[in-house]
Amino acid sequence: MNGLIIDKVEIIDCTDLIGPGDDGHLVAVHAAGQIGWYGPVSVAAATALDGSLAASAIGTDVTDHAGLLSALHAASAKSGDAVTSWAVGALDCAVWDVHARIEQRPVAALLSTTARSHVPAYASWLTLDVQLADAETIRRITSQDWQFTKWSLRRSRGLPIADDARRMAGVVHQVAEAAGSPAAFDALWTWDPTLALRFSEQVDHAKMIWLEEPLASYDGTGYSDIATACPYPALALGERLHLGDDPKELLVLPNLGALTIDVVGCGGLTVAAELVAEAAAASVPVYPHGRSLLPAVHLAAAFPEAIAAVEYQLQWEPHRQLLFTDPLECEGGQVVVPSAPGLGPTPRRR
Repeated sequence: MNGLIIDKVEIIDCTDLIGPGDDGHLVAVHAAGQIGWYGPVSVAAATALDGSLAASAIGTDVTDHAGLLSALHAASAKSGDAVTSWAVGALDCAVWDVHARIEQRPVAALLSTTARSHVPAYASWLTLDVQLADAETIRRITSQDWQFTKWSLRRSRGLPIADDARRMAGVVHQVAEAAGSPAAFDALWTWDPTLALRFSEQVDHAKMIWLEEPLASYDGTGYSDIATACPYPALALGERLHLGDDPKELLVLPNLGALTIDVVGCGGLTVAAELVAEAAAASVPVYPHGRSLLPAVHLAAAFPEAIAAVEYQLQWEPHRQLLFTDPLECEGGQVVVPSAPGLGPTPRRR
C-alpha cells in the first residue's frame, strides 16, 4: 500500500466535555483523507507529544507501525519516562486507528484474522474504602457478571506494620465473604517486603486471586524475595512498563500470575502486541490495565488465548466515554468489540 502518508498530527482540547481532574485531550492523525484518533490523554502527555514527537511522525506510512515506533523512539529524549511513553503510545494508537479506517476494518481485524466479537472484563473500584462500605454495596458490584472484581489494599501510613497487615487481611475477608468468591486486590505501589510478609501470615490466600503492584518500584530482588517468602496465589505486575523496558525480569518471577500492561502507557499497540507475545511464551496471562480500555479491547479481541480479560474501571471509565458519541458497550461482564472501522467510537469534537 503506497501513498498512505501521515501529513498532520494535532492535539484536540476537549476538557470542557469532562469533569474536573479527568483527562481531556485527544490525539488526531491525518492521512489519505482520513483522521485517526486516540484519547483521552493527560495535559502532560499532550504537551510532550505536541512538538518533536509529532513532527517525527509526519511523512511516515501509516501501515509501517514498526518504522513509526522506531522514529518516535529515536525522537524521545526520555524513552523510559512515563509521560513520554504515554505520548508515544497515544500517537501509535491513533495511527492504528487511521490505518484501520483507511482499510475500513476494525483495528482488531488488522491485528488478527480471527478476532472475537466480545472480550471478558473484570471490574475495579479502587477509590472505594471497603472498610466503610456495607456488604450490600460489595454484593451489588460483584453480582454483575464480571469475571471477578478488584479492590484497593493501599497501605495506611498511620498504623504499625503488624496492625496494618491485620487490617488488610480483614478487608480481603470482608470482600470475599460479601461477594461469595475470591477477588483481586491492588496495593497501589504502597507496600514494602516486610509488610508483604506480615500480610501473608495473616490473610486467607484462598480468598485472593492476586496481589497487584505492592512495591514502589520494579525491584527484581524485592519481588523475588516476596515470591520466595510469601506464598500468594499470584502477583500481578506490569502496569508501569514503559517504552524501552524489558519485561523479562518480571516474566521469570515464580508466582507471577498476571501481566497487567497498560496498552498506551507501554508505548502503544505496536509495543503491547510484542509484550503479549513474550508473556504467552512465558505462559503468563495478560490482563490489560483499564486506563487504556479501548485499544486493550482490540488487543484482547485479537489474542484471546493470551489475554484473559480487560480491566473496566467503574469509577473512571464512564467519564472517559463522555468524549465519544458512541461509547463502548458492556454486557454481562463482556465488552462488545466495536465493529466500526478503526478503534470504533467517534469523538464528540472533530
